[in-house]
Amino acid sequence: MKIIEVPGGIVVHGAFPDQEVLTFIAERAGPLPLIIADPPYGNILPEGWDQTDSDDKTFAEWMISWTYACEGLSLPGAALYVWGGIGTPSFRPFYRYLIEVERRTKYQMSSHITWAKKRAYGIQWGYLFCREELGYFVLGDIREPRLFNVPLLEKKRGYEGYDKKHPAKSEFLRRTNVWMDITEMLRGKKNKAQKPEKLHEIMIEVHTKPGEWVLDCFAGSGTTGRAARKLGRKFILVEKDKTELETCLSLLGA
Repeated sequence: MKIIEVPGGIVVHGAFPDQEVLTFIAERAGPLPLIIADPPYGNILPEGWDQTDSDDKTFAEWMISWTYACEGLSLPGAALYVWGGIGTPSFRPFYRYLIEVERRTKYQMSSHITWAKKRAYGIQWGYLFCREELGYFVLGDIREPRLFNVPLLEKKRGYEGYDKKHPAKSEFLRRTNVWMDITEMLRGKKNKAQKPEKLHEIMIEVHTKPGEWVLDCFAGSGTTGRAARKLGRKFILVEKDKTELETCLSLLGA
């Protein structure tokens, strides 16, 4: 494990959930209000970090293993966001994970979010594909999140509310669990899995206060760190792949 201090936070060169990494996070940041995980999806991208010989059951077991670790690092009512995809025939680890995580951990799934992208791709015999999946979990009862600042869109609703007895609380529309307003990165990606910072800004603003810590346990190019720094939060990013680590540090200005 190697610790690298960067403006606004810390990057850890190591594997999650190795015990040395977990101990450092617990001692440095204390119980966390928010963890974001964008793990390998499994054989979707050609990069080595996304390749696996595991079946989907074994892959889902690996996901459960680091979710246990997230549980131990978090405050009661803390939020956990986990990115995933639909997989391929006979290999659906994300769906297995969504079922098992509630049975085997203290997390409850509050929402299954879909990021609806602008650019679609596909083949002749199927629907065009333009989505990515995101599980939002609460540690404990979904009715008692530690913090939930209601997220709003930039688009105004255009009406005052359902009726006079139920006026709107804001002139702006409330965000749903289908995120259609955020365009994917069409150029300039440093890796093929890189996501727009706005996606993680939403999670950070909803679940944390300025000055609090955010953990990304599969940091990749460091999107969570840049979003957290922009919003005045502190961050810990964990990345085991050396090439991805170098990209992350470069984009963080380290």
